[in-house]
Amino acid sequence: MDPTSLFSYERHIDSRSLQGRTLMVTLGAFSDAGTAQAVVDDHLLNSLPSRVVGRLDMDQVYDYAGRRPEVTLELDHFEDYERPEILLHEVTDIDGEQFFLLTGPEPSFQWERVATALRIVVDQLGIERTLLLQSFPAPVPHTRELPVTRFAGSPDSISVRRTMPGAFRLRAPFTALLTMRLADAGHEVVGLVAHVPQYLHEIGYPDAAMALLRAVGEEAGPTVPYGALESQAEPVRQSIAAQVEAAPQLQEMVASLEKQFDRAITAGAGEEVPTGEDLAAEFEQYLAGLDESGDDRDREQPEQPGRPTDADDRPDDEPGEDTPEGPTPA
Repeated sequence: MDPTSLFSYERHIDSRSLQGRTLMVTLGAFSDAGTAQAVVDDHLLNSLPSRVVGRLDMDQVYDYAGRRPEVTLELDHFEDYERPEILLHEVTDIDGEQFFLLTGPEPSFQWERVATALRIVVDQLGIERTLLLQSFPAPVPHTRELPVTRFAGSPDSISVRRTMPGAFRLRAPFTALLTMRLADAGHEVVGLVAHVPQYLHEIGYPDAAMALLRAVGEEAGPTVPYGALESQAEPVRQSIAAQVEAAPQLQEMVASLEKQFDRAITAGAGEEVPTGEDLAAEFEQYLAGLDESGDDRDREQPEQPGRPTDADDRPDDEPGEDTPEGPTPA
């Protein structure tokens, strides 16, 4: 089947006029902890000039029955159907340079064909560097700087060397395949993964989005603003701090995570530093607990205002998901 039939440019767009050095990808994966991808998308598309220039044919690649979109039944008629879309946006950064942003849910079908279609788009647009932005719940405390680890098609593509502490076998997201196929075709591709405290991964956590955007700059990406996210992050931090202060069990859990985190960063005064195998085993334990939507709900975590019931839950990587401001102090 012809992969070029999966992607189409908008009717008013002459693809020959499009140019940009970087493609940023926020397609859904096995998790969007802290709704980092959703916050990044919303922030970039609402703070920088942008336009939609292309899209994938969702009817060929999306499982509507398995991941049902939402619609509103208003008395006797339906409205506000949330159509899933994978869109290519042209965005202008604060230096006036264009880059591209690919947004939307993870494709359900025809991964190889989708990867080939996107590789052709990268070729056509002359993309020099592709950055994939992701997040997942991890055993880290919210009181420390969020780690952002890297992966790449070629290790030489990584500017800041921060990798995972070992080898892992996990269920593949589409972005893993896309990384390999772009690299096979000779393209530079780097993945950025924010580690979000596992007890906060179901709330909107702007610090995770800011960590990813800082990493974009470190990896020779476009110049994008993220200062405006600080005003969203501060109330969330205050709410988390208040709830932790009111709950001795949370204090104990955070203190334990702080100790483990600090030991992993520095040798400390006479403390035994965990080996790479120890760290890998701990991360493996958390990764093994993630299902395809990144759910990890058995662990204690702060309450969230407006959190939907199980019947109302939708996949973490759906576009348009509500982004709660933060946990309500207990």
